[in-house]
Amino acid sequence: MFADIRKKSSSILVSLMFVAIIVTFVISFGPGDDAGCSEKKNYAASVNGEIISASEFRFAYSNLFDYYQRVYKDAFNNETAKQMKLSQKTLDGLIGEVLMAQKAEELGFKVSDEEVRKEIVETPYFRNNGKFDRDSYNKMVQFTLNTTVSAYEHKVRLQLLSKKLRSFLFQSVGISETEMKENYILENEKYDVSVITFSEAVLKNEVKEKLAASIKDEEIKKLLETDLNKVKLHFEDNVSKYSKEGAEGKTTFENSKDAVAKEMILKTIIDAKISTDSKKLFEEIKKDMNMTPENIAKMFPDWNIEKKEALSITKDTKFVQGVGFSPRFVQKIFEKKDGMLDEVFVTEEKNNVIAWIKEFKAADMTKYDAEKETIRNKLRSGKISGILQNYVDDLRGKAAISVNADFLKLYEGSENGE
Repeated sequence: MFADIRKKSSSILVSLMFVAIIVTFVISFGPGDDAGCSEKKNYAASVNGEIISASEFRFAYSNLFDYYQRVYKDAFNNETAKQMKLSQKTLDGLIGEVLMAQKAEELGFKVSDEEVRKEIVETPYFRNNGKFDRDSYNKMVQFTLNTTVSAYEHKVRLQLLSKKLRSFLFQSVGISETEMKENYILENEKYDVSVITFSEAVLKNEVKEKLAASIKDEEIKKLLETDLNKVKLHFEDNVSKYSKEGAEGKTTFENSKDAVAKEMILKTIIDAKISTDSKKLFEEIKKDMNMTPENIAKMFPDWNIEKKEALSITKDTKFVQGVGFSPRFVQKIFEKKDGMLDEVFVTEEKNNVIAWIKEFKAADMTKYDAEKETIRNKLRSGKISGILQNYVDDLRGKAAISVNADFLKLYEGSENGE
């Protein structure tokens, strides 16, 4: 899930789209913002002299946070937001929006007072019983948004300028029939694959215990003498596994080092066994891809291995039945196209996989016409994202941008940024 979040939030286009949606309710409050706060807290960044205020940042962050919570429910929380650097993504989006607005103005784009007025009167926050309410507007701008009407209208004008430049950049982005058809075929080709996976998890417990018992004290002593730092590092990465109390009631390396060294030696032995046995079975499967589970079990009695069928693997498949998370494995299958993989495949999770393709399923072209528009929109969004990414990166490289690191530290260090 978290990987999916990172993927969805990585594009500057996505950030700018969120900002564009909420910016009519996001104000740059200027020097007087956040009354009562210290000077270091009342702005987030400056972009060529245009201030992104602390309150503007907070509102944008809150909207982006709420969006992810609606999408991912309880799986998205403050800790997840910190891990994906949501505060930085928020600031990048706001900076990008200002840069786009400034560039639009430089290129001669104009926003009339009437366009600003129309944007304001159509903002839901300022409507009462379906109509624009000036009293509600004035009060919200002054008390809720803590700014002036002129400052608010300035921000609305920037948002509209940015929107006009984006529309100009994207109006010529098209997707050809060939592109759509190739994408459809790529995403709808499927493979059924047979797999046998060797990993520590399928090594029988009694075998593992026997291997552990075979480790001599001299081997443990030698490892501690020759590679003590590596053993310490392993201990620090897995300290909860070796919780023994020392004199001060704390888990200590000194009381755990023998167990850590022994586990490291055992891991090396098991890895070697995985490699050796998987290669042996690979050679047997090459001779007979219809080898029965009973024969496999007889030949390799130390393992609880079984043949599994990974069905309907597409180019976008990330998790493969019997293999685990391995985009590289999927890539290898599509490169191979038929027959058996040329060697034992080692996945990202260090599982050793023997695999052979059972069936290729071509894309069903009878469904292509029904999905054309969805494909067109997806491919167009991808192109737009790339164009916008490059454009904003170029603008940013030429801009005078000052980020208030003190504010971000204060913000990130408080719950919900409050």
